[in-house]
Amino acid sequence: MRRRSILSCLAAPLTLLRARADELVWRGYLDWLRRQPIDLPDPRSAYLSELKRQGLDEHAAQARLSLIERMRRARPDDYQRAFFDRTYRATKPRFQSKPNQLLAETVKSLKPGLALDVHMGQGRNAIHLARLGWQVTGFDYSEQGVAAARKSASSSGVTIQAIVARHEDFDFGRNRWDLILMSYTWIPLTEQWIARIAGALKPGGLLVFEHLMDESGSDNAAAWLPRPNQLLHAFSALRILRYEDVRRPADWSWRPERVARLVAEKSEIPPAVHQQPE
Repeated sequence: MRRRSILSCLAAPLTLLRARADELVWRGYLDWLRRQPIDLPDPRSAYLSELKRQGLDEHAAQARLSLIERMRRARPDDYQRAFFDRTYRATKPRFQSKPNQLLAETVKSLKPGLALDVHMGQGRNAIHLARLGWQVTGFDYSEQGVAAARKSASSSGVTIQAIVARHEDFDFGRNRWDLILMSYTWIPLTEQWIARIAGALKPGGLLVFEHLMDESGSDNAAAWLPRPNQLLHAFSALRILRYEDVRRPADWSWRPERVARLVAEKSEIPPAVHQQPE
């Protein structure tokens, strides 16, 4: 028993050192990825070449790539943040830099109020709303995206509140926003998040949603990609003003894609309270 206790005490520091070494490898890869051009066709092969340039032999380089792949599966949020930082640093964007068309059509005749831009990226939509007189808050967990949004707002002569935050940590509030925009976001379309978004709208407030659709039918498909007619059911507590399932040019694609588009309104009349008879 004593021997086992001693071995356990010796193993603990080794495990900690290995975890720290793995973390350094993972962070080094993410830092490298952020600096790469957005059109890099094969990051894995490119990083393998980089490791060999640093002096690693084939076996050691492949072992490090295997570790990185395990970390990527275990830490998808880290990878996504690096992906979007890299995307928003690119001189040639891989997304539509003009305001979202559905948003522009929806708000053109609306009285400005308080607006929330979920996963705002570089702020193209937030700035459009601010120019129309809206008080806009936007958030994104890409520091590069938020920095670009702040810079663009300043150069455009408008004020927006741009926050670095994850949607899990952002305070959406209750009955707070006249408009919530979900344009190519990655919030899971689950009951928890649908209720939080709908609850954050003021009575009479609008939700504007657009995203690529999932056509795979796979249970492993991204939870934020709507399936056919899913939005109609997910946001059934709101009044659906517009719904489209169309193949069209998409804001986040170089080719026409199947896209879901929704505009919905929160009722101004609270649900009836059913009283028990006396």
